[in-house]
Amino acid sequence: MFRIAVCDDEPTSLQLNKMLTEQVLNEEGISYEIHTFDDIGQMANTLSKPGQHFDCLLSDILSTGMNGIEAAEKLRGFGEQLDIIFISMTSDYALDGYRVRALRYLKKPVDKEQLREALLLSYRSHEQKDGLAVNCEGKYYNLDYKDIYFFESQARDIEITLSDKKLTMHMKISDLEKILPERDFFRCHRSYIVNLRQVENIERYQATMRNGEMIPISQQQYTELKNRLSQ
Repeated sequence: MFRIAVCDDEPTSLQLNKMLTEQVLNEEGISYEIHTFDDIGQMANTLSKPGQHFDCLLSDILSTGMNGIEAAEKLRGFGEQLDIIFISMTSDYALDGYRVRALRYLKKPVDKEQLREALLLSYRSHEQKDGLAVNCEGKYYNLDYKDIYFFESQARDIEITLSDKKLTMHMKISDLEKILPERDFFRCHRSYIVNLRQVENIERYQATMRNGEMIPISQQQYTELKNRLSQ
């Protein structure tokens, strides 16, 4: 169950953001629970109580009494697991949003596809444990990490090479890199992320995977990959 808190002190914006979030998650077939707040201070106090757990916060960055940055700093004191998506009419606070490690910063009026991208990024990071949940051309797959050989970026799509097939999903490789466990995966090239457990051997500047495919390694990443494989 994907649990989301939506906060905005403007009733119209609050309902609109809730509606867009519901539309995206329903279209993606994701089971969810949404709680709404019209006061960001109250929301921060509620979420910081024992037993309260949310995966993602969608919040206006400005609110009466406490702004979104202040609330985020308070919430960060209770852990790093909550993904924060800030929404605002202005980009003046974007740098502050990154300072508290916001997942995304969206401008009003919210673009549905940008919201979809942010929500899916959060969902994937929370759903994965020993695997990755992906949407490939309208079909959902739960992939075991051990079955993944490597990812290849192809413009705004990513081709996933598995032990028995290849799949394509719509995502940026920089976003994928953020949600994969560092212990298992390594970005060896601007266009490739490899599963360290599936690397047979490396030589300058190329990796041979256990399925026989050859993957390029950038000069900057070669030494680091060599060190990771020797650990």
